Amino acid sequence: MSLLDEHVPRYDLFAREHRVLPVPPERVWPALGPLLEDPPRVLDEVWFPARSRAGVANFDEVLSTASWVRLGRDEREVVLGAAGRFWTPFMDWQRLSAAEFATFSRPRRATIAVAVSVRPYGEAGTLLSFEARVRATDAIAFRWADWYWHAIRPSARLTIQDLLRALEHVAISNSSGV
Repeated sequence: MSLLDEHVPRYDLFAREHRVLPVPPERVWPALGPLLEDPPRVLDEVWFPARSRAGVANFDEVLSTASWVRLGRDEREVVLGAAGRFWTPFMDWQRLSAAEFATFSRPRRATIAVAVSVRPYGEAGTLLSFEARVRATDAIAFRWADWYWHAIRPSARLTIQDLLRALEHVAISNSSGV
């Protein structure tokens, strides 16, 4: 069972992408720097969100503006969580602790957890994975989150793929001189 499964066993919506890197896992962990900081950051300030539709926040805005809290970390995975209402033009993020994340139930809100995992792949490679899971707190929140998730799904996949490519670039750049 993964850390993400432990922290978010039930979810309504998800996105998952993978990338195979030509470097071993121990070279990839340093590339995850901002995710490992306190407070954690998923996207650095160099990412400039571009809304494809007025009034609809793209997934990069969710990743860069959420009030992330580290839910867990082990030798293979780091899991972050946030809660709020992120499907409206003016996102409303709640401040909470890792302990509060599991029981968050404020009406008309949802929790979102993201995990980045680093696993050995082949002789000397790495399978780098990103997964996001959303759990709505009630039926109304689910309807809005579901609408939002389907509206941003194509651009969310591109954002996640760009993030994985950026992590790969950092991992390869950091290992080229060793």
